[in-house]
Amino acid sequence: MSDKALERIEKALKKLSKQQEAICEKLERLERRAEAGGSSAAASTEEVIRFLDQFRAGEALGETSLGAWIEVSTTPCVKGALRTIQMREGSHAQLLEQRIKELGGSPTAEVPQAIYDVVMEGSASTEKSDVQKLQEFVARFPDIDVALKPINDLADRLDHDQETQSLLRTIVQDERSTLEFLNEACQQLSA
Repeated sequence: MSDKALERIEKALKKLSKQQEAICEKLERLERRAEAGGSSAAASTEEVIRFLDQFRAGEALGETSLGAWIEVSTTPCVKGALRTIQMREGSHAQLLEQRIKELGGSPTAEVPQAIYDVVMEGSASTEKSDVQKLQEFVARFPDIDVALKPINDLADRLDHDQETQSLLRTIVQDERSTLEFLNEACQQLSA
């Protein structure tokens, strides 16, 4: 067999392999949807914008509240991590806002004042130690997969909008990293 023929075969095998990977990924998403009992219908643009806008508002609050926590933090390892997490939350809010606009929407969602006040009061508190704040945070999100499920569920329904789907999937990676770190820090500092 000639080198050119072998090259064509290798190229065809690589293409086939990529197609097979894409099919497997799609099957995994469909299986997750079926297991979760979630809707398999594609999400409408209006539904996506509404979700992204609520998520954006939450991420913006996260950035602000982390800034308040950083100001009063007395634990260097926590403070350093909070700076990174705050940066990610802020970038997520910006990316989500940008995507909302690209989809034809306008960011309008706001966190209710009562929730904002509670979050900011807890974050800026000098009465609570960093460990207590970590414990309270971890108690709110004891199961990382459950916490990330709404984002993953929507992403699973966005095969028709791969840009938003990929945006959400990469944000989920950041959120998972944040939750894992905060859980580990809580365990280590509580010991």
